Amino acid sequence: MTEDRTPRRIKSVSTAFDILKILRDEEGATVTEIAEAIDRSPGTTHTYLATMEEKGYVRVENSEYRVGLFALPLGEYVRATSRLYQTGKPEIDKLAQESGEAAHLVVESHGHEILLYEQFGPNAVGEDLYTRIKGYPRRNLHCSAASKAILAHLDESRRSKILNDYEFVARTPNTIIDEETLRAELEEVRQNGYAINDEEQIMGVRAVAAPIIHENTIYGAISLSTPTSRMQEDEFVKQVPERVLDVANVIEVNIQMP
Repeated sequence: MTEDRTPRRIKSVSTAFDILKILRDEEGATVTEIAEAIDRSPGTTHTYLATMEEKGYVRVENSEYRVGLFALPLGEYVRATSRLYQTGKPEIDKLAQESGEAAHLVVESHGHEILLYEQFGPNAVGEDLYTRIKGYPRRNLHCSAASKAILAHLDESRRSKILNDYEFVARTPNTIIDEETLRAELEEVRQNGYAINDEEQIMGVRAVAAPIIHENTIYGAISLSTPTSRMQEDEFVKQVPERVLDVANVIEVNIQMP
């Protein structure tokens, strides 16, 4: 008899998280809309929603259900207790202020890019866009400088697991759209020590990123993004990488301090 090693799952918990994802992605939905999305009856769906509302993770506004306010302190707790956030925040603030541009602190989880923290300098562009999308784990590992810096330094087994079912979406005409090309660039990232995004995610915007590594563990990455008009070729390949690498090194030192 073959032993079943498939991990056990609780379907009701999975459904509850599916509902939260729908409410986030749709920015609110009715019982009927949610029931159709999760393939449940309206009555069963309402029971889920009523339970989640009672716990504070769902709220009702004008007959539409939305993510509840209890989700906010939960996320803030996760971020505040992150050692990377604690050590990275002051350096990201400083980098944004000194450069005048947008600085980001990024981590990877379940094959998605998650923005742990960001700060905007006085000349930064795209603040409205970043504000809108920061609540969404994104599949940007192929086009974000920070995510490429992380992906390049993961264990090969972990990297291959992510790329095995990865969907290469073309964000711009410059986006890498196949695994072979991406892997070749990741090798360059490992050799250079930093990653770039040359209008691969948003046209008109360039970014440079450096990984944050301690004891052979990749914690995340920092990146600096700016309009192409303010990051000329020489800065893009030399000055900005040097600055970003310096900041990453400071975080790496601080992250091991008690």
